[in-house]
Amino acid sequence: MKFRDFYASGHPVVSFELFPPHTDRGLAKLERRLPKLIALQPSFLTVTYGALGTTRDRTLEVVSKIRNTYQQDVAHHLTCVASTREEIAQLLENLRQENIENIVALRGDPPQGETEFKPPKGGYRYGNELVGHIRRFGGFGVAVAGYPEKHIEAPDFETDLKNLKRKVDAGADVVITQLFYDNRLFYAFVDRCRAIGIKKPIVPGLMPILNLEQIKRITRMCGASIPPELLQKLAETGDNPERVHEIGINHTVAQAVDLLKHGVSGIHFYVLNQYFHIAEIMERIRPVLEQGAGRRAH
Repeated sequence: MKFRDFYASGHPVVSFELFPPHTDRGLAKLERRLPKLIALQPSFLTVTYGALGTTRDRTLEVVSKIRNTYQQDVAHHLTCVASTREEIAQLLENLRQENIENIVALRGDPPQGETEFKPPKGGYRYGNELVGHIRRFGGFGVAVAGYPEKHIEAPDFETDLKNLKRKVDAGADVVITQLFYDNRLFYAFVDRCRAIGIKKPIVPGLMPILNLEQIKRITRMCGASIPPELLQKLAETGDNPERVHEIGINHTVAQAVDLLKHGVSGIHFYVLNQYFHIAEIMERIRPVLEQGAGRRAH
């Protein structure tokens, strides 16, 4: 099933994002968790795509196992980083052979150690170019990224929104957002998108906080913010992991329930290849999901 079909269903769509582990041990651990994650009944999973090296091959390995072993819908992330047009075409052909129907198309971050994105020779500079390539190839649903607090490299919100509209106009079916911890940022972002003519579903991306230092590092890298009151609660735990988990899970549940009651098309959870926290979150939001979650506004 392609993205457009999921989001045309009339019910909120829950999806999980995974990453391909760097080590064989990490891959084995993820493979053990896959059946449990799939049993939580997400509509689809997505798997990220590394800048270089073995994690790229492992993305294809993981998505193939999810799709062909577990018969679970899955999307393969794809970036412009270090890929020529010919290499992108070959990967798309490989995905077709593996029965993959959906792609999350991203420009991608500069490789580690570099501060500026440089398009590869024979490749693409912008995400909308990659979306256009996928559309010309044909046969895939396409998701793109949106940034409720703007992309960290964008000079201003107006520029960032224009870039997003180019990606949507190039053929994206859905926009999945970067993580955020204040729903007001998401609602304002949706209003701005609608005002410039972006009509596709806009799906909020939520990342539960499980480790304070980890989330500080992630938010610094992507330009997201943590509300002061939430940061204060976390700081007061004295780095007690159980208390951090409790606060993080409670906050994500509250975010998800509020979003669902506001009629979002779905929620995309960045699960960090973990199980225990997303299992609790799904259990707690399931009643709202089953109610149909009110009007479909986003």
